[in-house]
Amino acid sequence: MDGELYPVIPTWIAVIGVVATVLSPFLALGGVMLGAYLTRKSDRELDVWRHREETMRMVRWAVEQILEGTDAGTDAGVVTLRSLMRSELLQPEDYDLVAALTASVAIDRVGQAAYADIAQTDTEVVEGDSAHG
Repeated sequence: MDGELYPVIPTWIAVIGVVATVLSPFLALGGVMLGAYLTRKSDRELDVWRHREETMRMVRWAVEQILEGTDAGTDAGVVTLRSLMRSELLQPEDYDLVAALTASVAIDRVGQAAYADIAQTDTEVVEGDSAHG
């Protein structure tokens, strides 16, 4: 009975077990951090997509109002396009498209003078007048 009664675990298996036990929480944390990063990235991309969709919806509405030909519709459309060009909603990559469209539609419908102020970023759009305030 001097012999071994219990089998001995080889040293290399014991080392692997200890390393796996120590590293598993860190691997799980790394997986959680990677998942959070990917989720944030997709949320940012979705937010850009939503902004672009809303921008293009507003552009279509404004152009329809301008092309309708009524004075009120034309004014509303031009004000919408001008305001959109100054808003945070407009993505930088969409600015040239909206600016060209605004120029084309505004110049054709309301004349060069009304379009001249669109490119001035420090111009403030004020609705209404002080006489009816």
